[in-house]
Amino acid sequence: MTFRRGFLYGTAAGLTAALAIALIAFLVTDPAPAASAGQQPARPAAAQPAGAGLPVGIDVKARHRGNLKVTVTARASTKTYDPLSRASVVMYADMVAMPMAHRLGPIPMTEVAGKPGHYTAEAQVPMVGEYDIQVSVQRPLPGEAHTRVEVGAG
Repeated sequence: MTFRRGFLYGTAAGLTAALAIALIAFLVTDPAPAASAGQQPARPAAAQPAGAGLPVGIDVKARHRGNLKVTVTARASTKTYDPLSRASVVMYADMVAMPMAHRLGPIPMTEVAGKPGHYTAEAQVPMVGEYDIQVSVQRPLPGEAHTRVEVGAG
C-alpha cells in the first residue's frame, strides 16, 4: 500500500509541476502580433525582403533608364541562401499615386546567364511618377518583395 500511495503522490506532483511550467511559459511568451488585413507596413524606398513565413528571400533593385523605361533585377534564394535557379519569376509595376490605374504585369523575368538565382526584366511605364515594383517567385517556392523607383521625364 505504501508504494501505491507514493506512486500516486509522485505522479500528482510531477503533473502539477509540468502544468505550472507550461502555464508560466504561456504567460511569459509574447508572440509577435500579425498585421491585420486592412493595415500595410510602411515601406521604405529600399526593397523589402520576402515575408517571414515564406521560404524564399528576394533582393530587388529597380533603376530608371530614361524614356520611361525601368530595368528590374532580382536575386532569389532560399532561406539558407542557396540561389533559386530555373524559377518562375514575374514582376509588376504599379504607379503609387494612382494605384491599379497604371498597373503593368505580370512581366516574366529571365534568369541571367551564368548567374544562378539572378533575374532581370525591363518595363516601359506609361507616365512619369513613382512606381511600386513587385517581384513574385511563383515556382518552385513562393516569395514576394517590393521596391520603389522614381521615373522622371528624361
